[in-house]
Amino acid sequence: MSDLSDSTPVTDEQILLAIAKAPASGQTKTRLGASIGLDAAAEFYACLLADTLALMRGTSHTRCGIGYTPAGREDFFKGVAPDFELVLQQGANLGERLNHVINACFSRGYQRVGVLSCDTPLVDPAEIDHGFDLVAGGIDVALGACDDGGYYLLILKEPHPELFLPIEMSTPRVVADTLAAIAKANLSVVELAMTQDIDVADDLVRLKQELHGLPGHVAQQTRKWLKQNHR
Repeated sequence: MSDLSDSTPVTDEQILLAIAKAPASGQTKTRLGASIGLDAAAEFYACLLADTLALMRGTSHTRCGIGYTPAGREDFFKGVAPDFELVLQQGANLGERLNHVINACFSRGYQRVGVLSCDTPLVDPAEIDHGFDLVAGGIDVALGACDDGGYYLLILKEPHPELFLPIEMSTPRVVADTLAAIAKANLSVVELAMTQDIDVADDLVRLKQELHGLPGHVAQQTRKWLKQNHR
């Protein structure tokens, strides 16, 4: 386990960070918790997190890390991902926190940095690899959109605070506003395959239907939770 506060030069060229909270009742998946209960929502989020870390381990040639919150929960994340780097999220809102963790990675010497949502358990690791390959080949930004207007993956080859600080996050306009900011900055962009994220109870129904047609190794913990808790 290493920490991005360490000043040791990195040996990997690229890093993928899961943007994660420590699961806690009333603190994680609260919109979903309004329907299924806050304790159940926190348990479900723990499954999403575990599956996100698993799919990240399935990527190629990419160092993995966690941009985590809150402060003081380092031991939890070291326990679930001893092989991942950690960087604490810092900032007053999600845009500031994303900008901070990305800048921390570039400051360490990484040449390409990606941030990944923990709400999208159906992401194919090969799609993440494809995004990194595109950026390594010269594209400025690789963006993976969710079907609700947000994004699950953003990969950069250099810091771009203008893609985060002015953007109102957690709205249906996030992808549109981010693409507009990319165009304004004259950056090249490739949009990756779209996926679904999980925010409300109706999303669980869709997720269960989609998982039914996928191999059993996909989203194993989420699949198990749905089987036990969602009829």
